Amino acid sequence: MHIVAIHKLHGEAQVLAQKLAQVIGVTAYEARARVSIPGGGPALIASFAACDKAVECASRLQEAGFTPLVIDADQMESDHNRLIVGRLSFTSEALDVVCQDEQTVSVPYTDIRLLLRGAGILTMTELATSTKKKFALGRAVATGGLMMRKKVTTVTANTTQDRQPFCHLYAKDQPPVVLRQAEIDYSTLGENRQLSRDANFTWICTELRRRCEAAQWDDRLQTRPGLAQVLGPAFDPERHLDIAIALVSQSLLSEI
Repeated sequence: MHIVAIHKLHGEAQVLAQKLAQVIGVTAYEARARVSIPGGGPALIASFAACDKAVECASRLQEAGFTPLVIDADQMESDHNRLIVGRLSFTSEALDVVCQDEQTVSVPYTDIRLLLRGAGILTMTELATSTKKKFALGRAVATGGLMMRKKVTTVTANTTQDRQPFCHLYAKDQPPVVLRQAEIDYSTLGENRQLSRDANFTWICTELRRRCEAAQWDDRLQTRPGLAQVLGPAFDPERHLDIAIALVSQSLLSEI
């Protein structure tokens, strides 16, 4: 699958919407949401199975004055080419990490170009079944009052959403370094260890931001609305988180 997006948007939203509508064959009203994203994008516009169709779409967008971004979903970052952190420590010059595969990496703060904070969203639905006895007029009449109640079974769906916070580090000559709140051993923080997992992860992200003075910081992917703004209506924030990460990271890194 090949993803086509637009980014670096500038100008009046209504004018941009009209231009985009002409390119992709929708109404200006429908296109407006794709050009009204805070920060100028990125905003996913279309996806194609064939590469040439994606390139053709990107060319039309460029001719209309947009800055397109094309991503091959088969080659974008995923857990197969990321460094997933298990333990970490801060030194005066670098972030030292031990990955889940026991690989050790030292990342100088000055090499980190982007800190991308977000959260995966996992929706879980549980079905609860309850059975109660209720008065049944028809049964009472039919049995002469011998049977006045009937069993009624009710199935209720309880839906909960679980946030899975992360922070991706993009550094010079390094694969993406991924910190996930649920997968880090916080015992290495020593005297800086906080009382909860949430507090520990927030402290780590704050410390990274403080030490990586030259790095860009972006946290738009922390909420479902933020993910939906990037992905648009055709992609599910739960199932297509990696696409949102790829679009935002590549858009921001292209500016450096």
